[in-house]
Amino acid sequence: MAGDGSEGPPPDGGGPPRQGYALIVGPVGPDRDWAAATLQEAGLEVAAATEEEIMGGRDWVPPTLLVLDDHGTRDERKASQKRLQKHPSFVGVPLLILAYDADIDSYTGALTKGAAGYLIKPVGADEFTIAAQKLCDWKRNADRSEKRRRLRRPLLMKVDIDIRARKLRVPGELVDASGAGCRIELKEELNPGDLVRIVLHGHEDSTHVALGAEVRWHRVAPSGVHVVGVRFTGTTALLAGKLLGFASTGMT
Repeated sequence: MAGDGSEGPPPDGGGPPRQGYALIVGPVGPDRDWAAATLQEAGLEVAAATEEEIMGGRDWVPPTLLVLDDHGTRDERKASQKRLQKHPSFVGVPLLILAYDADIDSYTGALTKGAAGYLIKPVGADEFTIAAQKLCDWKRNADRSEKRRRLRRPLLMKVDIDIRARKLRVPGELVDASGAGCRIELKEELNPGDLVRIVLHGHEDSTHVALGAEVRWHRVAPSGVHVVGVRFTGTTALLAGKLLGFASTGMT
């Protein structure tokens, strides 16, 4: 099925340099200044604006990455996320949220409503940079088929992988997903046909929510990390779309 992670591995990284820019949305202040400076030091083009400036009617060139530097309450952040995702210039642009709220409801709520990542402030420069670079590279490294790409979305989430045949649990990171499958980076080699359980994590620990899946393909990235595409199986396949945000975003 197209978009389920089973259509074959995406091209290796490398390729052309990053293009476009990261747009940081938040109030003027040290947090926004730090975020902009950190991404600039990592070699990314950066622009910054308040939400009021974003919504003020100006036509924005669609960025490669949208960063919401949040300072409000959970309800205010949810409203800002919704407004930004509905902005015509930002439809389909990965949204990375930086916020102080570390509770599981804030974390999962942001992701299930379409955010590509949620980092807790104060976040380390390395963690922020790696997440931003992954999201900036997502379209370049994703499958070139526009239809298949529309069926998936970038989604950074820590996971544990239970490899049933080997009775082994290893850490990994989900990097994109559809309602039918996902792609995962991990340090352990998996083979097509392997049956696994994907245990989703919150910011600090496991959610104990597990999705059954079958490995469809495997490759080794230039960095040496293993990348696998899996298809959800069993009754959890019906649950995965809601958990990973496809029911609320309209993507199926």
